[in-house]
Amino acid sequence: MQYDITVHRIVKEKKGANMFIEPHVHRFFHYIYALNGIAEIIIGDTSFRAGKGMLFMIPPNVTHAIYGIDEFNSFDYKFTAGLELSRVLSNIGYCIEHVDNYEDTLLKDIFNEAIMEREMSEHIINIHILELVYRILRRRREGVYMRRAGGARGHSFNVPHDVHKGNIRMALDYIDRNISRNVRVSQLAGICGYCENYFSTIFKECVGCSPNRYINTKKIEMAKELIFSTNLNITQISSKLGFETVHYFSRLFKKILGVPPRAYLNNAGINVAFNIKKTADTPVTQYEIPIRTIEKE
Repeated sequence: MQYDITVHRIVKEKKGANMFIEPHVHRFFHYIYALNGIAEIIIGDTSFRAGKGMLFMIPPNVTHAIYGIDEFNSFDYKFTAGLELSRVLSNIGYCIEHVDNYEDTLLKDIFNEAIMEREMSEHIINIHILELVYRILRRRREGVYMRRAGGARGHSFNVPHDVHKGNIRMALDYIDRNISRNVRVSQLAGICGYCENYFSTIFKECVGCSPNRYINTKKIEMAKELIFSTNLNITQISSKLGFETVHYFSRLFKKILGVPPRAYLNNAGINVAFNIKKTADTPVTQYEIPIRTIEKE
C-alpha cells in the first residue's frame, strides 16, 4: 500500500466560552488534539465533549463544528494523503479518548518542528504524521471511537537488570511527581538506597542519560507544555519549574531546544498558524474558517 502524507497546515488555537467555528467541510483531513480546557466538537451527526488528551480525526468532506466551553486550547493538523491511504483513513472512527504518552510526545514534536522551522522540518512533520496514522490504524474501531489494546506505556529502559529497573523506576516516578521542585541527585540516590555515584552509574545504564540531564530535559518538556497551554510568561514558568533564576532557565532552554524561551513563546502564541506546504486550500487570511462569538442578548 502506498502510504504518502502531505501536511500543509498546523494551527494552535484557543476558543473561550461563547466562541465557535461554524459547521463547515474541508477537502483535507483535519485532526484536532485537545491540550486543555473543554469544548463541544460535532463531527457529522455525533457530538463529543472534548477534553485534554483527546484526539479527533475528521476526514475530508465531513461536516464539523467546534464550540468553546471553557478556554479550549488545541493543535490542529491539516493534511492530505494518497488515494489508498485516504480511503482507509476515511473509514476509521472520529475520536481517540486518550492518546498514550508516546503519541502525546509525537503530536507535540510535530508542532515543535513547525515552530522551529529547521532544515527538512517539512519532511520530518510528514513522517511524524504518517507514524501517527500508522499507530491509529493499529487500534480497533468501536463505533465512532478508536480503542488501543494493552496497558499504558511506562518508562523504557536500556538494560535488563530487573532489580535496578525497579529502583530506578522509583526515581523516575519521584521526578515526575516533583518536576516543579529542585530535584537533587542525592535525593534520588537515597530513595533508591544507593550511594550517589553508584546511583548515577545505574541510572545512566537504565535510562540512557545522566540523572541531571534527564531532570533538565523533563523540566524543559514541561516548560513547553506550559507555553502550549497557559498564558504564563517566561519568568512565571521558570519559577513554577523550580529554577533559582530565570537566566539559568533561559540558558538551559536554549541549550536543549536551540532557541531562547522568549522566541519560542512568541512563535507558539495563543493563536498561531504555520503553512507547512502551500496548497489550493491555504487561506489568504490567518484561518480557513474564522472564529465567531455568540452574540449576547
